[in-house]
Parts: sequence; C-alpha cells; structure tokens
Amino acid sequence: MISIIRVAMLGICCFVATQQISAQGKNPIKFGKVSAADFNTTSPAIDTSSNAVILADVGSSVLEGNSKGFFSLKYTHLRRVKIINKKGMDAADVSISLYTSGDAEEKLDECKAITYNLENGEVKQTKLESNSIFKEKLSKNTVVRKFTFPNVKEGSIVEYTYTVISDFLSHLRSWEFQGTSWPRVYSEYTVKIPQFFSYVFLAQGYIPLKSENSSRMQSFNISERNGTQASNQFTLSGYENTNRWIAQDIPALKEESYTSTIENHLSKIDFQLKQTEFPGQTPTEYIGSWAKAAENMLKREDFGNEITRANLWLNDDIKTITEGSNSNAEKIRRLYDFVRDNFTATYNSGLFLSDNTTLKDIFRKKSGNVAEINLLLIAMLRNAGATANPVMISTRGHGWAHPVYPLMTKYNYLVCETFVDGQPVYLDASRPKMGFGKLSPDCYNGSGFVVKQQPVNISFEADSVLERKVTMIFLTQDDKNGLQGVFKSIPGYYESTNLRNKLATQSMDDLVKEIKKSYSFPVTIKKPFVDSLNKFDYPVTIGYDMSFDFEDQEIVYLNPMFSEITSKNPFSAADRKYPVEMPFKISENYVLNMDIPKGYKIDEIPKSARVRLNENDGMFEYLVSATDQKIMLNCRIDIKKTNFPAEDYQSLREFFGYVTKKQSEQIVLKKIK
Repeated sequence: MISIIRVAMLGICCFVATQQISAQGKNPIKFGKVSAADFNTTSPAIDTSSNAVILADVGSSVLEGNSKGFFSLKYTHLRRVKIINKKGMDAADVSISLYTSGDAEEKLDECKAITYNLENGEVKQTKLESNSIFKEKLSKNTVVRKFTFPNVKEGSIVEYTYTVISDFLSHLRSWEFQGTSWPRVYSEYTVKIPQFFSYVFLAQGYIPLKSENSSRMQSFNISERNGTQASNQFTLSGYENTNRWIAQDIPALKEESYTSTIENHLSKIDFQLKQTEFPGQTPTEYIGSWAKAAENMLKREDFGNEITRANLWLNDDIKTITEGSNSNAEKIRRLYDFVRDNFTATYNSGLFLSDNTTLKDIFRKKSGNVAEINLLLIAMLRNAGATANPVMISTRGHGWAHPVYPLMTKYNYLVCETFVDGQPVYLDASRPKMGFGKLSPDCYNGSGFVVKQQPVNISFEADSVLERKVTMIFLTQDDKNGLQGVFKSIPGYYESTNLRNKLATQSMDDLVKEIKKSYSFPVTIKKPFVDSLNKFDYPVTIGYDMSFDFEDQEIVYLNPMFSEITSKNPFSAADRKYPVEMPFKISENYVLNMDIPKGYKIDEIPKSARVRLNENDGMFEYLVSATDQKIMLNCRIDIKKTNFPAEDYQSLREFFGYVTKKQSEQIVLKKIK
C-alpha cells in the first residue's frame, strides 16, 4: 500500500495556531480585475503609520513532472498593494530572487505587472513593458530580476504576478504571512507535493493560520530526451498531498529594542527536503543525521580537509610562538593570542574558506573571514598537540539554528572548541581584543554544532552571561561651596571591550569630552585613567578626579546618580507581540558617598525604594540615607534572565519605567541663611 507524503511540522520559535479553512476562505482577487471599490479596502491591521498595504498576497508551490526525466518546482506569486502615501512608494520597486548554480538557473516566466489609478471614478490601467525588467547578478548563487511600476502615485494600486520554474528541489519557496514594512489584508500559500518527496515544514510566528489538508491520487507525466531520438515518456501514479494556509488582517511586525532579529518572529513557513522514495528504489536521505552532516563537512576541501591534514608548514612558527610554555594550557593561550593579535577579519561571518584559498594563504596574508581565521587557529592548535574542533553557530542577527535537524543553511559563523584541564573552552580569534574563552554576545544564540567524528550539539545561552558593573563616587567639601572627589567604575566585560576598541581609535581627551557631556551640569575632570586596557581577559577600570561648585546659588537641584542615570525606558512601545531577548543578564551597583557642601542643607531628598520584577526575575533597589553632613546612596539593578515572553512585556516596561522615574529624582539643597 502506498503511504501519502510524510510531513514533519515543527514550530521553531513559537506555537503556530491553526484552524480549518471555512467556506469563506477563498482567494479574493484575480489578476487584472481591480474595481473602484478596491481603492477603499479597510482592515483592522491598517493604522496611521501604514504607508502602504498589501491587499492580497497569494502563492503556490507545485512539484510537477518535467521533460528532463524528473520533477520541477513551479512557484507562482500574485501580489496586490495599495500605496497610501509617498513613504509607501517602495512598494513600486520589485525584486525577484532566482537561485543559480553553475550553468543551472531558476527560470522566471510569465511576469506581468499593472498600475491602477482611480480617475473620476474610473479605474485606469498602465501595464509594465516586458523590456522594463532588468537582470542583476547579486552573488555567486543569486540573480535578481528587477522592475519598477510605471505611473505610480499616492493612492495607486499596483499588482504583479510571476512564475518561477526551478530544478532545485531541496528548498520549496518559503512564505511570509507577515512582514516588517506593511500590513497585509489577506495572505495565502498552497503547496502540492507528490508522495515521493518528504519535506520538513518549519513554521513560526504568532499569527493564527487557517489551514486545510487534502490528498488525492494523481498521475505525474515525466519525459526524457534520449539523445537525438524521440524522448522517453513514463507516468508515475501516487498521492498528491495539498496543504493550504490562510492568514487575514495581519499587522506589520515592527522591530523593538532587545530583539535578536525580527526574522525569528515573523509568521512564516520554511521547507527542507528530507527524503525521496520512488517505487522500487532505496530511499535517499537529504537531511540525514548529525553524524552524516559532520562527515560531509569534514570531507569538504573548503572546511574539514584543511584542518585534518598534517599542515607541517606550521611547525616552525608554532615552535617559535609556544617556546618556553610550561603547560598545554599556556601553549593554547599563546596560539590564540597570536592569531587574534596578528590577523584581521575581512568579513564578520562565514563557515568556509573562500574559493581557491588555503590556510597557508590566510597565514601569509594575515587576514580572512571569520571561518578562515578560526580554522587556522584550529589547525595550529591541532599541530601543537591540542584537541580543537570547529563549532558552527548562528549569530543573533542571523536567526536561530535548528536544534533537531542538521540544516546547514541555518548557520553563519564558526568558532573554535578546545580543552583546558579537561574543560571545554570556546575561542573566537577573529574578534580583536577579545579575552581567552570569551565570545561576543552575538554568539549566544542557542544551538551550536561541534563538527567532529562523533558530533555534539551544544547550546550557547544568553542566560549563561552576566554583565556586571560597579560604580563608586566619593565627594567631599572643597575650600569654597562646591564638592570634589573621585569617580571609579569597573564596567561589565562587554562594555570594557567596547571601550578598548574605542580607545584604539580616539584619544583620552576625546573620552573626557564624552564624559563631560554625560553630566547635566559643568564639571571639571582631572587625572583620567583607564586600567587593564591590554589585559583582555578582564574588565577595565575607568576613573578620574572631579570637582564642581554651586556658584552661590540659593537652591541647588542635584541628581545623585550623576552620569550613571538611566534616562530613558528602553521599552517605549505600548505593547509587544513577541519576546524580549536581552544579550546577557545585568547586575549594576552604584554607590555614592557625598558630603553636603559648605553653607547648604538638605531641603528635599528622594525616598528609598525596592521593587521586584515578576517576583524573582529582577530587582531594583534605591537606598538613601542622610545626616546633616552626608548623603549616601546605594542603587542596584539586577536582571536575572534574558528572555521574557510577550505576556511579561508590560511588567518589564513598568519595571524600567519605575527605574527611570526614580533615578531622575533630585536632591534639593538650600543655602543656609
């Protein structure tokens, strides 16, 4: 008995709610048929910030028998957009991506476009001329066809349709039900797949989808030309499985602060070919196992081959670099420091060596992409007798790597795994001034794939990273009626790294100018210093002497947080439809010990407060004590986790709203009569 297509459905960032399509779930448009009423379409998804609106977005992917002895993918897309104002004119520019590999390229077919304008109650059409479609080579594997709609004005409706014929079946065209620019009134996607193909469906997003599934017996006609002879023709019979999804009144998803990438949260469906199985043939796996994926990677000339060979040409340099090392741990550290300090990343991502490039080329040029630099580090560590493996990850801006299926396209970055005293250490020599065992916050984005004979999946979680900052200010009376003292701060590790990189290109005087701007009143700064600038494993210490006076003012308003105030709530949006994703946990402690200046007394002072975030997710503490001579403040913020679901957004917003309000409160000093 022939089984119907096997489909694995998996939500990779959230649960995708679905319900069966009702009788009303029909495609509302037909190409070329626009009426005056279509110019007045309304939807709850359209708001005052909408510059254009997608009235309908309809697509389909169908696998059909072809004349090359196999199957081709026929993808059809129809979109209708209303341009509301000048800011929505981007909707009139269309780019269609086509995949190319060697001599093979996806074929664009039947591309048509029409601009509609309503003039005196009558719909006027302007059609796109076929010679107005241009071709551009975007990258090695991507060609784009571009065009701009003619005669577009504010209020125009633009509509286009096209078909792409593709012999690349590994990925069906993905479908976005939601975008970041414009709301969508109606979105529909249909896929029809013969039972001989098994695809994994990867669904994500927060928009409820209506769906329907059906299956029917179908005949698939396939032909193949036999040299100069007539073509061979044959028919395969089997079930064709149809999946159809519909979404309606979908708002645009706007990117807010603390978002890894908005692409993780758009409502969409991706597809990956898992297996083919034809009658009388052994099934062919395309995704396979993690072990198979690792085996394939280690065989690649632009990946595994370069680190598995002996690389004896490195011997002399490694001997020089590690000479005098007293332990394996010291050898590893010296080699890491050497690569980090002597090689420059030309591209801040990558998994493979560039075309016709070897590690010897990278060593000679002293530059390369992220993968090239870290593969060189791995080769050097192995040559020195250490265990070292490549680890494929996806950075925060690239999206999540899949934790279940070894989908290589989900990765975009490479780091090194080694071991010190039996414990794993992860290194990235492509980042300047990055300490041993430190990775950029962008790397803490979930699943990582350790590529070795017995591969391992590991996880880089933002919750494992704590950014701790301590700041102290001590102020005493001066000889007049002002204050003088010292500022000292130990920023978190990543803030320290940013400061190191900043001071690599600017002077201390430039830094002092920035510091002065952070105060709300004139301040004199002397003896500025930054310690541990070259001790990359540790945070820096920044400090200076400071002084200021009150120029005999009758009343003085003074914020006790000085330059360390949180002046703006990072969560300004009224609501949020997707999680808050912080890059690390936060611990900030601020201590002020201040004399009351000569000739003044306290008139008003903020009250102490302590607030919790969701019971145990965070805490804000603002503790004030005062005498006739002194004011002391201890302010602390702790955020104990990095990921907050959308339902926690309001409590997070209120928490930081309280922090900014409390930290803006002033001490009022009044002159003693």
